Amino acid sequence: MTTQIDRRDARRIIVGPDFGISFILNDRVFGEVGIANLSSEGCFALVGSQLAGLFKRGAVLENLLLLHPDLPKTPITAEVCHVLGRPTTELTEMVGLGIHFLSVDAPARKLLDAWVDASMAAL
Repeated sequence: MTTQIDRRDARRIIVGPDFGISFILNDRVFGEVGIANLSSEGCFALVGSQLAGLFKRGAVLENLLLLHPDLPKTPITAEVCHVLGRPTTELTEMVGLGIHFLSVDAPARKLLDAWVDASMAAL
């Protein structure tokens, strides 16, 4: 059975290398993690596969910040809902993380929605 978290209800915008996130997971700070897409509901991030073991489905990411000047700077609480790939020792291998935003305050959500709308209109 498909759960709500498994379905994508929000429009996702493919983003470039100048977009990223930072967050805290289990007291470990992740400073600049690249993302491949973004919506008002979440994003898809890429981490080195040697770190993949730290990211389990359901892991809570605290103080997530969107690292782009056009995006809100309000801390977000998020959850890992998908992990695509597996741990390896190869430094060039990446693992994808489907991240769902759990709490975004209303002003930040409004700004994020407006950014997504503007990005969709530009396509």
